Amino acid sequence: MPISVEPWQPLLEALAGLRAAWPIDDWSWDQRFKCVTCAFETSTASSLRNIVETLVPSVWTAESLGNAPDHVRALEERCGNLRPGQLLFTGAQVAGMVPFAMWWPWGDGAKISVRLGIANCDRPKDLYPQLRGLFGIT
Repeated sequence: MPISVEPWQPLLEALAGLRAAWPIDDWSWDQRFKCVTCAFETSTASSLRNIVETLVPSVWTAESLGNAPDHVRALEERCGNLRPGQLLFTGAQVAGMVPFAMWWPWGDGAKISVRLGIANCDRPKDLYPQLRGLFGIT
């Protein structure tokens, strides 16, 4: 009997690679946006952004969203619209699902939060526990 592979498996595998390269273990679940999140010092931003861009290479700002595909604009709207200094990263769609990262500098300039997720999944109750488990969130 063949083993069933879920359509999000390639995205989870890519996220596993990002997780393995990420030097910080402090991940939590963002219930509002249904994604994992991690905060870090701005001094590490450049190297961590390079890791993020391996998974989600398209970068969007509030100014560039007018040129974004419809599914990216819908994701940005769902995430509360970008403010100055915030970035939305997206990757290639897989079975209609979109890997994304939200890059949000804190108001004090000392830290940045990154949120990683998979948008447009039609079976989130199956996907989200796997995503949390991948990042060690119970």
